[in-house]
Amino acid sequence: MKAKRFRQLLLLLLLVPAVYIFVQLALVLDRPFSTETAIEYTLSDSLELDGVLCFAEQPVLGEGSLGYLVASGERVSAGTPVAEVYTDTSQGPARAQTESLLRQIDLLSRSQNAAGTDISAQQGDMQSAVYDLLDRIDRQNYAGLDEDQQEYLLAANKLQIMTGQIGSFEGQIALLQEQLAEQQALLGSPEAITAPAGGYFVAAQDAGFLSADAETLAAQTPAQLADFLRQGAEQQPQGLAGKVVTSYSWHFYGLCTAQESQKFTEGGRVNISFPGHADTPRPAVVESVQLDEEADLARIVLSCEYMSADLLALAHQPAQVDFVSYEGLRVDARALHIVDGVRGVYVKYGSLARFRRITVLYENEDYILVPLNGKVGTDNELRMYDEVIVEGSGLRDGKLL
Repeated sequence: MKAKRFRQLLLLLLLVPAVYIFVQLALVLDRPFSTETAIEYTLSDSLELDGVLCFAEQPVLGEGSLGYLVASGERVSAGTPVAEVYTDTSQGPARAQTESLLRQIDLLSRSQNAAGTDISAQQGDMQSAVYDLLDRIDRQNYAGLDEDQQEYLLAANKLQIMTGQIGSFEGQIALLQEQLAEQQALLGSPEAITAPAGGYFVAAQDAGFLSADAETLAAQTPAQLADFLRQGAEQQPQGLAGKVVTSYSWHFYGLCTAQESQKFTEGGRVNISFPGHADTPRPAVVESVQLDEEADLARIVLSCEYMSADLLALAHQPAQVDFVSYEGLRVDARALHIVDGVRGVYVKYGSLARFRRITVLYENEDYILVPLNGKVGTDNELRMYDEVIVEGSGLRDGKLL
């Protein structure tokens, strides 16, 4: 009898911690609520339009095996060589080697000019170049990486000259010049293709070309623009090396419904961007709003005077138009509750749920934006970094979570 009781007591002692552990695991693995931190954010009253970008441009004629001498988006003057025609497969690699050798010779020549600079200042330049390199890599902004590398090598080379580690780079320069002569002989004198006008050059392989000119686009009705977009607004003409965009001003011809067009006011200002291609919003002016009520269509014409390399390659591209932007604390729309006619959210305060009243600045299907200056006891009680309960059942003020 005593042995039986002992076994029962032992079993009970083992069962209690097992049940406790099971309950704790269940609570961790199946939390009855989820939270999201309230952070500062910017939301915009936006509309997406299908449409085309129209630039003032001139074609750059040229075909065959082409090698480009300037990058797409680079500003050029009339008569500037932008490409060349190769007649032999060795010319392309020879051009690349020629440009590389010229850069190396220029770097070493400048490295020898270290007069008038003290060692501590030169060490500072080298350290600064290292920081610039690391910062660019950390931001994953590789567009200017070559230039930063050149600045670092220039500072390091000058320091070697100043400290006497190297007397001069004349020997290396002479060797590079011999290699340069060999590559220039292979390159020969390929036919040059020049820019017909000053502006921004875009290579044919990077450019979008519209199948209608500016005058045709300007005269289209909403229905005609809809047909133009549906049938294929772009083309790839033959015999072109690229194009030169001659002005920083450009137009966007977009299409929306008649109801959506009520957001636009002729002469009004909006911001336009092209998500995934040219994400930076740029200010634009609403030039015209043309309605076709029978077809429930509206043609919107926007003009913009801000140019960048990422815009130049675009032709037929959906745009995001922002009307008004709001800054505040972003809250998931699922967190909204109405208690006794008051709009608010529940926040996690220690192990309790607390109801916080909110004032709505702006809302869409996904998020709500509330003012930044939240304070308990006012009409807007949500504060930055509050843990807002997005999902949870049976929530009430003071509930134990």
